Amino acid sequence: FGMFLIYNTMTFSVVQRRRLLGTLRALGVTRGELVRGILLEAAVLGAVGAALGVGLGVVLGQGLVGLVTRTINDLYFVVAVEGVEIPRAILLKGFAMGLGATLLAAIPPAWEATSATPRSALTRSTVEDRVRTLVPRAAWGGAALLLLGGGVLLIPTRSIAVAFTALFAILLGMALATPAATVLLMGALRPLLARWAGILGSMAARGVVTALSRTAPAMAALVVAVSVTVGLGVMIASFRSTVVRWLDATLQADVYISPPSVVSNRAEGTLPEGLELRYVDVPGVAGVSTYRGREFTTPAYGVTRLVALGLDPRGEASLQFLEGDRSTAFLRFRAGRGVFISEPFAFRHQLSVGDTVRLPTEGGDRGFPVAAVFRDYGSEQGVVMMARTTYDSLWTDSGITSLGVFAEPGVDADDLARELALATGVGSEVVIRSNRTLRALSLEVFDRTFAITAVLRGLAFIVAFIGVLSALMALQLERVRELGVLRANGLTPGQVWQLVTTQTGLMGLVAGILAMPAGVVLAAVMIHVVNRRSFGWTLEMELGPGLLGQSLLLAVVGALLAGIYPAWRMARTSPAEALREE
Repeated sequence: FGMFLIYNTMTFSVVQRRRLLGTLRALGVTRGELVRGILLEAAVLGAVGAALGVGLGVVLGQGLVGLVTRTINDLYFVVAVEGVEIPRAILLKGFAMGLGATLLAAIPPAWEATSATPRSALTRSTVEDRVRTLVPRAAWGGAALLLLGGGVLLIPTRSIAVAFTALFAILLGMALATPAATVLLMGALRPLLARWAGILGSMAARGVVTALSRTAPAMAALVVAVSVTVGLGVMIASFRSTVVRWLDATLQADVYISPPSVVSNRAEGTLPEGLELRYVDVPGVAGVSTYRGREFTTPAYGVTRLVALGLDPRGEASLQFLEGDRSTAFLRFRAGRGVFISEPFAFRHQLSVGDTVRLPTEGGDRGFPVAAVFRDYGSEQGVVMMARTTYDSLWTDSGITSLGVFAEPGVDADDLARELALATGVGSEVVIRSNRTLRALSLEVFDRTFAITAVLRGLAFIVAFIGVLSALMALQLERVRELGVLRANGLTPGQVWQLVTTQTGLMGLVAGILAMPAGVVLAAVMIHVVNRRSFGWTLEMELGPGLLGQSLLLAVVGALLAGIYPAWRMARTSPAEALREE
């Protein structure tokens, strides 16, 4: 994406000076000298940009370290960052990548600037003629890349690198298909604009197509930026709604009790002995489920989390099975003839119902048949669950990690939590939370986890906006003579402003329209491929019209804002100045 914007900027830089380059060619400057001059200029700009980028990256890293630290504290363990270490190797690598990307992106524009004859380089129409001949080829190339990306996604592998390679091919294919799609959409919109906005609307639509060498890169950049925003937005919204439904099904108990923990997403430690017996006698308590968690290091699975469950019958509804018959699975589970494994554990270790999980018990390694696979978003490593009676027969560990307390009908969960706090006794450090409180805290952790994603989405759009702004400035400032002729023929400054803003608004509208299906495709890839291969979770994709509408509005507003300065410059330029030969 960064190289695409660099290419866009260098292309406009070269094209703006096409007449100057053609004049130099006519005066005897060789192609090699021009290429070296353009690449030297790109190297200087790239060095300055890379240096500024490294500095801004350090500032950004210092700002984001707090978000990353908070996510680690929520999900894994408590860390305290006392300072930000800045390795020289990272800075040098960032500088080298910035400079190298600039030079690579500058090669096509430099070649384009020197491949034409001096006479054709001085003729503006030859540029657009050449671009129009390249539009169908770019469209076919984009279609080929889209098919290639889709084919790579079908490869039976769990490699994240392969998934991101396919995602890159899809993004590049969308960018290459943008010019052809722009021509088609502008052809469809032009009659409508002529009817609604008169000659200025028709001229605006026609201007986007006739200056395709300028408008296509800008629109492609905007399409990519907005599609990434749509894709990430749909992915996060789908993930959140899936987690909300999972929490609603999983948190069946009314009150949850656990020891104080340094990790927000799961209970750690051991409750005071006999606490569950005291809670059973509290008025309003209908039943109690017990939970015991511990971890092993096994040769086959690495770090493995085991959970022993003593479930109240009402607590059995908290498990959502993806594989296995529910009644049969629970019969085997209670009898000690089977265990439940979470979806991430099954995915990572390629296990299914009927397979065997081997765990190190106090009597040696033992195999446990898999009775069911259940849905779980609490851990990307996965967990193994067994009945508490089975656990007690294999380990001498009577501890309890947490409790789920069920209230009698009509008893308020918050009132019951206060009664349980009184029954806990002085000196017993426990955390007592109602169902509603625990659900709210879980969603708070989720939102904090994706806060960094929102920051990166904003940065991506800002970079794209700057690229589009530079492209529109080059486009509009190059049309000084054209608009000067229109002014001389009676076009008012207000009409110039209307023409320019209509054109930039059309560019944003078309980019937003193209970005919506592109963003949905990216979201589907991230949800069903990247997320699946990264965490082993199955998410339900949800498309909200509000998010798509916001993305369309974002593209239109972004383009309009980018066109304000060029429109202002064009509107205030006098016809005589615009028509004056340089």
